[in-house]
Amino acid sequence: MKVVERDKVVGGMLRDELKRCQEMLDGLEKSLSKLPKGSISERKKRYKNKVYSYYHLKYRDGEKVISKHIPNSEIQEVKEKLSMRKKYEKEIRSYEKRIAYLNKILRAGERRRHGNSD
Repeated sequence: MKVVERDKVVGGMLRDELKRCQEMLDGLEKSLSKLPKGSISERKKRYKNKVYSYYHLKYRDGEKVISKHIPNSEIQEVKEKLSMRKKYEKEIRSYEKRIAYLNKILRAGERRRHGNSD
């Protein structure tokens, strides 16, 4: 962009913003790795005219689909962690787009600068 090649302050601010976004992205990815992935499914079983509900966390590990039982006491906690994971994934996508945009701006400014000095 023309502004980046003319004004070193703006270029410096863009590089600082790029660094900040990359640090935020790294932090979000680190937090994301600690959260469970997948979705909760409920299984209902009938036994002697009573219906019992069992909850499972289903997620993929490569080609396999793994179903892990969740005790009733932990269901709410797992649901909160899964919703937090979705929120973090959405933030990660927005930071990745922002980083790509900043890289594009900075590269365009560098290409023009190098192209004019030949």
